Amino acid sequence: MTTPIALARNATRAGRRASPWGALTACLIGVFMQMLDLTVVNTALPNLARDLPASGSQQLAVVAGYSLAFACALLTAAHLGEIHGRRTVFLVATVVFVAASIWCGCASEAATLVAGRVVQGLGAAGMAAQTVAIVNACFAPERRVLVFGIHGAVAGLAGLAGPLVGGVIIAANPFGLGWHAIFLLNVPMGAAGFALAYRCLHLGAAARAARFDLLGVLLSSAGLLSILYPVTVGREKGWPALLFVAITAGVAMLAWFGWRLGRKTAGSGLLRAEIFGDRGFVVGATAMLVFYGLFTAFLFTVSVAAQSGLGMTALQTAGLMAPFVLGAVPAALTAPMLVARIGTRALTAGIVLFGLSLGLIASSLHPAQAGIDRNLLSGPVFLAGAGMGWFAAPLPALITDRVSAAIKDSASGLLPTIQQLGSAVGSACLGSLFFTLVGSGAGVDQGKAVLARTLTGVSGGARTDVVDRFGECAHAVLASATPVLDAYTCPTTPPAPAAASIAMAHSYLAAGVTLLWTVSGIALGVGALTLAMPRGLGSQR
Repeated sequence: MTTPIALARNATRAGRRASPWGALTACLIGVFMQMLDLTVVNTALPNLARDLPASGSQQLAVVAGYSLAFACALLTAAHLGEIHGRRTVFLVATVVFVAASIWCGCASEAATLVAGRVVQGLGAAGMAAQTVAIVNACFAPERRVLVFGIHGAVAGLAGLAGPLVGGVIIAANPFGLGWHAIFLLNVPMGAAGFALAYRCLHLGAAARAARFDLLGVLLSSAGLLSILYPVTVGREKGWPALLFVAITAGVAMLAWFGWRLGRKTAGSGLLRAEIFGDRGFVVGATAMLVFYGLFTAFLFTVSVAAQSGLGMTALQTAGLMAPFVLGAVPAALTAPMLVARIGTRALTAGIVLFGLSLGLIASSLHPAQAGIDRNLLSGPVFLAGAGMGWFAAPLPALITDRVSAAIKDSASGLLPTIQQLGSAVGSACLGSLFFTLVGSGAGVDQGKAVLARTLTGVSGGARTDVVDRFGECAHAVLASATPVLDAYTCPTTPPAPAAASIAMAHSYLAAGVTLLWTVSGIALGVGALTLAMPRGLGSQR
């Protein structure tokens, strides 16, 4: 591992002035672009679908192509960083990401856009896989919790801001570019990040001399893709048998990868097996895997329930989540003080607060009202953000705190993969649970009651017939792959849009409440898991 002292020495030899904070700023610009592009495109999908045009499967590929390439290439990108140097790979990946953003911004066909998004995801992985190692190399141990707090705050802000930024750009239509502008926005940011990294990021020679592990790269990348692709598209495609075959093959490839890992000699291979002998790393990495699945599922639930269920705009949904950001940012920045006082119990406090806050949110929602009280929710949402900040911000520093210097780079490169794998699997599994709950049609009976009250001028037998047909249609629509219920999907005579909207809102809110309680319970379980981490991690030695 390159120490802060070696960093300065290498920079002096190169005739340049190394700046850890300048290097961090470059990494923050990178993580902001990476996280923004995970969510910003969602708001623009209707517009680009009409313009290109793009089918439903192509729209899914625009979103999934980026996230799958991002997640599956992280281990390979970290391996390249160890071999060729973190600085070199970070700079090359930044160029690839910006070039792919221009590619996407100039796309005139759906296939071209999908290909550009895949390349963009590869560039994002190249940047993300170096960040933890760069922070560990540039900053002394006592500074790392603060630095990771800043990093976590920026990443969370970017992820939450994506839908809002996309909505603002689409509405503003700068220079008449329309949806193209959401991709071209990365060009000035990427140029600034590249310039800062080129000037300030100097880490010296590569961490270890190792050969490129081609078989390890193929097994890990193909194994992850074989698992993540089915869980991403399974619900929309109706879970055909072929997807289960792919998952089985993916598990087998990752098992083979793990077997090879155990047989590799020290210093060789895509990962270092010694990493898994450190209790703090194993427990912390497991907590990270589960937490990011829960966090992604929470954001997904709020976004879908608010926009699809309650008909809120992206801007209104962003306003609903604003207290979360207001809680997460100061908590992330104050996490070092909490860690200094209580060590890894800071993680326990953060995740327990997050879990209890989700329980408060769930108990504040009343599906039968088919609406929400934003003022009532603002407090629990703020507390959930604070819990997330205290847990997620110091976690990378604590996980790698006592990993030996010889394998710290390998451990650092693995963490982004764990985070993305948790996000992908968590959102897919809990997202499937959410739509299964929506499909139960908890609000259909309430919608039928509203419809019956509306049909005052219809005779009893005819009224019952209309109400029953509406109920059957509503159940079928909510259980479908596109559970959007309105006056057009289930028309009545006379029209009764209120019945459809109430059935829709009630069903989505009921599903959201159940999912929030589920996430809350699992989060408390993660809190219990953190008690197994060595308490003194992060303390100055």
